[in-house]
Amino acid sequence: MSKVTIKDIARQLQVSATTVSNALNAKPGVGETVRNKIIQLAKEMGYQPNYFAKGLVSRQSYAIALVITNIADPFYPQLALGVQERAGASGYSTMLFNTDHSIENEKRIIQMLGSKGVDGGILSTVQQDDPNIDLLEDLGLPFVLVNRLILNPKKASQIDSVSLDNYGGSYKAAAHLCQLGHTRIALIAGDMESSTAIMRTQGAKEAFYEFGVAIPPEWFVVCGYTKEKAFEATRHILSRKEKPTAFLAQDDNMALGVREAAFASGFKIPEDLALIGFNNISVSSLTGIELTTVRQDQHAMGMTSAEMLINKLQRSVHPGISNKIVVETELVIRKSCGYHLK
Repeated sequence: MSKVTIKDIARQLQVSATTVSNALNAKPGVGETVRNKIIQLAKEMGYQPNYFAKGLVSRQSYAIALVITNIADPFYPQLALGVQERAGASGYSTMLFNTDHSIENEKRIIQMLGSKGVDGGILSTVQQDDPNIDLLEDLGLPFVLVNRLILNPKKASQIDSVSLDNYGGSYKAAAHLCQLGHTRIALIAGDMESSTAIMRTQGAKEAFYEFGVAIPPEWFVVCGYTKEKAFEATRHILSRKEKPTAFLAQDDNMALGVREAAFASGFKIPEDLALIGFNNISVSSLTGIELTTVRQDQHAMGMTSAEMLINKLQRSVHPGISNKIVVETELVIRKSCGYHLK
C-alpha cells in the first residue's frame, strides 16, 4: 500500500493541499469544522507526516522539552501527559527533564537544550530572581512557564505563562477551616522561592486575617513540597504542648506526609485533626484518605502550555506580546476536613 499524502486527503475532501497542511499543523486560516474533518480523515487514512523532511525545510527539530522539579511528585504525571498529547498532535516529540529543585541543574539542562537544537521549552521549575530566565532569552530559545511564574511585574510582562489562581485556591481552603470553627491552624508551606508557595501563603494569610486567626511562627513551616519534610514538621508540631486543631498543606503530597505523621503520633483525622491539601492528585479521593483539597486540572494546564509554545514556534501569535492564562480553582470537600462531624 502506498503512503498516504496530504494531496490524497485534499482530493477526498475536495479542498486544497495548503488547507490540509494548515489544518494538520494547527495553523490559522482553517475553519473549525473543516479542520476537524481533515484531522479525522487523516486518522482514518493512516496519514503519517514526514517530520524529517519538514525539519529540513523549516530547520526545526520538532522536539520540545518539559522541565520539572521532581519526577516523583504525583502532581506532574498528568501535566506531562497533557503536554505530550498536545505536542504529539502537532508532530512534536516531548523530552522530559528533572531538576531535583536545583537552579544549577536547571541551568545545565537549559544549556544542553540550546546545544541540542530543541525547538522550545516548557518550564515548571522557575524561582523568583531565577537567573536562568536570562539564559533562555540569551539563547533565543522560545519558552513558556507553566504552574510556576516570575512575580516581578516588569519581568513577567515579557513571558508567556499558564498558571493557577494559587491565591484564590488557598484563600478558599483556609476560609473553609475557619468556617468550621478552627482557630489553631498549622500551615505547611512549599518552596518559598516559588510563586506557587508565595501566592498560596498570601491567600491563606488573607483568609486568616479576615477571620481573626493568628498563626504562631512555629506553626508556619516551609517543607519544600516534600512529603518527608512535612512528616517531620508535623511530628515536631504535635510533640509540643500547644497543638493545632487543623493543618493546611500547600500540596497533597505534603498533606499525605502530615496524615502519616498524625497517625504515627496517635492522632486521628479528622476526629482529632482537620486536614486540607492542594492539587487533587489521584490518591486524594481514595477511601480512607478522602482528602479535602483544591482541584486544579494539571492535564489541561499541560495541554494549554504546549498549545501556547507551539503557537510561538509556528509564529501564530504576534511577536512581542506575551500571553497569560490563569486557571480557576475549586475546593473539593471530602472527609479529612471534618465537615461531616460538625
